[in-house]
Amino acid sequence: MAGFADSPLLGPGTERQLPIDAGATPHADAVAEGGPEPTTTIAVDDAGELVELAPEVGEGQREDLELELATAAAVLAGRENLFLAGERVAGRAASPATRRQYASIHRAFGDWLMGELGRPPLVEDMDADAIAAYSRHLEARGGRGGRPAAPATRRVYVTAVRALARALGRPDADDVRVPGHKPGRPETLTDTDYANLLRVPDARTTIGRRDIALLRVLGDCGLRSAEMRGLTAGDVRRPRSNARHYELHVLGKGNRERNVELPTETKAALDAWLAVHPLAGGRGRPLRDEYPVFVRLGRHPGQEQPKPLSAQLVHKLVNRTGTAAGIPERLCHPHALRSYWATSLLESGVPVHVVQDGLGHADLRTTGRYAVVRQEHTEERVDALDRRHQAAARERSTSRRAR
Repeated sequence: MAGFADSPLLGPGTERQLPIDAGATPHADAVAEGGPEPTTTIAVDDAGELVELAPEVGEGQREDLELELATAAAVLAGRENLFLAGERVAGRAASPATRRQYASIHRAFGDWLMGELGRPPLVEDMDADAIAAYSRHLEARGGRGGRPAAPATRRVYVTAVRALARALGRPDADDVRVPGHKPGRPETLTDTDYANLLRVPDARTTIGRRDIALLRVLGDCGLRSAEMRGLTAGDVRRPRSNARHYELHVLGKGNRERNVELPTETKAALDAWLAVHPLAGGRGRPLRDEYPVFVRLGRHPGQEQPKPLSAQLVHKLVNRTGTAAGIPERLCHPHALRSYWATSLLESGVPVHVVQDGLGHADLRTTGRYAVVRQEHTEERVDALDRRHQAAARERSTSRRAR
């Protein structure tokens, strides 16, 4: 990483006011008494062009204007702090989850680059060489515990860092090759695994009822963790005139809405939880439509206001319950339940486009990945071949005796 330019971080006291003649006036001189007379200044508009400002600027607006000009000058020169630039670009994403993911990846790249440079990185430090070196770092020891990052993780991270470089106007960002990755079929639970999972929570307790309802909504409705956490009481819809089951109104990725039917046992588990829901105000009283279906109970249920569930808490809940049920750790995560739901329907002969609608997939090929080939199916395949070979052997034996 010796090729990275060693440039000082732009900090307080280094702001510049830009006169139209391209001279730079130190910030201290611009605001000190008896300093230079106000000159016509320039700023950067939304299109990135320099525009002339009128010289009549109020005294109360001068410091704000100078700060904006200093930031604009730093951006144009590529000397903006990379962490700040990454937060700014991540804030443009459409959804909160995407903004958090981008910000996390940008911070991870900035932390690595700061370790390589020995100082806070600037936008000008972000070039093709730096991105390529980061890709090699991910491949070697960018995963958890210093292990190599998975191919899918490397692809996501490098793609996001390249997009950040393009957004910041850095050259040659597209010259870095994105690691190739063709996802395979997801491994999923067996019916026995799922049944054992549901036996772990204690249905006699409040938290046990919540956990059973949560696991069933994930495993019997195929919801993503974020979709489950976003459910409100008003999203539990009564059956339509020609339907037999209640439905969940789900807001999925890209703000796409869909309705997913509730199996009878899942609706019973949900009713058992809602009957003791801490926001219901008492047994038997319905939950208000705007209240969340699933909440965090805390260490002292009934003595503190319930809080929304976080993604980390749901992951820990599924991991802890799955481990207690004897499920392999690699399958103890919420998405394995979504995979189980899709796989079960496809194995039962439900058309793939119907499963696609229930999963909320925009691309049918994504749904096709859930058509998992289980171990027992491969055994059936081998057994069929064995039977065919045995039949052929009997036919040859019969033919020889006939001669």
